[in-house]
Amino acid sequence: MVYSLNKALILYYNETSFTKSKNNQKKESNEEKVVFELKRLFEEKKFLVDTINLIPTKKLHLKDQFKKEKEINLLNKLPELNNYNLVLIGTPIVGAMTSSPVINSFIRKINFGAKKNKPLFIIYSTGIIHGFELKKLTSLLSMKGIKPIDSECFCSMFDFDSKKLVEVKSFFDRFFEKI
Repeated sequence: MVYSLNKALILYYNETSFTKSKNNQKKESNEEKVVFELKRLFEEKKFLVDTINLIPTKKLHLKDQFKKEKEINLLNKLPELNNYNLVLIGTPIVGAMTSSPVINSFIRKINFGAKKNKPLFIIYSTGIIHGFELKKLTSLLSMKGIKPIDSECFCSMFDFDSKKLVEVKSFFDRFFEKI
């Protein structure tokens, strides 16, 4: 199904927008590398793409984020999800191999109201070891009546390089065929 005006929204959480390398220069995180690659691929297909790094109003230690997951508020002013054809949600793999409490909190707050036209959802994760993060996101989305059309986990102990980003392109090609 191709829409007349193709719009995609990539929502993700990246606790540190940039990390410092050994020579004290800023470099992109693996989460950002995936987001930027997805954005590039969408733009090649003539999609308008918005990206939003979800930022909590209060910085909490990870343990406290899990305790207060339902209470996490965001600084971001979020657009109406119904204005998009596709919504991608990306989470880092945290803690006991689960999704970020910030992402979980965002999903809990999704509300379409009476609007029937929901966008298609796609989920993905980034981290060192794949766990139960995609199952957690799928479960939270199902409580909102949303079934993701595809999901993928990108794992590596190292910084993502061009070879790793080939996996992102394969994922993109796979889910793009479904729309």
